[in-house]
Amino acid sequence: MKNALIAIIVAFIGYSVLNISQAGQKIGLETADKNKRRGIVIWIIATLGTSVAAFILLYAVSLGSVALVGAMAGTGLASLAVFSRFVMKERFGYREISGVFTVIVAAVLIGGFTEEYVLKKINTGILTELLVLVTVLYIAVIIIVRKRKKYAGILIGGFSGALGGFIPMFQKVAISDIGRRAYFFTVSAGAAHTGNGTGLTGSGTEAAGFGVSTGLFHRLIEVFANQYAVVWILLSIVSVIVVQFAYKKDQAIRIIPAFSINYILIPVIGGIFVFKEELHPLQWIGVIMIMIGMLLITVKPSQEHVKK
Repeated sequence: MKNALIAIIVAFIGYSVLNISQAGQKIGLETADKNKRRGIVIWIIATLGTSVAAFILLYAVSLGSVALVGAMAGTGLASLAVFSRFVMKERFGYREISGVFTVIVAAVLIGGFTEEYVLKKINTGILTELLVLVTVLYIAVIIIVRKRKKYAGILIGGFSGALGGFIPMFQKVAISDIGRRAYFFTVSAGAAHTGNGTGLTGSGTEAAGFGVSTGLFHRLIEVFANQYAVVWILLSIVSVIVVQFAYKKDQAIRIIPAFSINYILIPVIGGIFVFKEELHPLQWIGVIMIMIGMLLITVKPSQEHVKK
């Protein structure tokens, strides 16, 4: 099976875990008002789930393009809808069914026109500028409308999604040659060294003098002991914290679409400008279909006839 196709499957799993965990966070916060201990336990488990999702998506990014993985972000809502219906026994109407079907068709469309991915170029300058620009714009708008409760929750949720959307981009850089050359320290056979940033096993001063073998640990050091890895881990934490404020301001049904749209668009746009990636025209249609399906699943009219 092609790596790019595996990346789509892994991304679907990762986003499913993420969205179900986000719903769990909201449930935990609501439960804490009635049963504090139980609510905290649910919230902690759900938050750990969001962390697991980040590492699943790291694997997806290592196999495919950032734009491709980002385009799959809305597919997790289909899993959340099914989870809500069959596990939580929530009402499930024709809109939700149509939304799930639309997302599935979109995922097939994206997967069907996937080509094997080859990393062409990384422009870390544009990546940094894009992160700063999006952050400043969101903070400015949130400050301006902070007293208008109708928009505050949606904007904060969107900001959280935007921050989360940068995660796969920094993950891609962290596992690239650029990231590995930016390590803080590296591990060679027999000793740990502080790195000089010139390569995978650069020379340096022996650190603490403890010996460790190469292999998986060496690989983990290469991937996580660099500035780009620190950034994506921090973004994961900040994104989780920010969305909690959104949950306090508004309903999850209004927050999750704002979160997910940003979570999709940021890596898709960033993949094009930062990594020079491309999507097939029909894959762009798939991205639009995922957003439509996502809205069908989450945004309901004031009056809607649903069935169990």
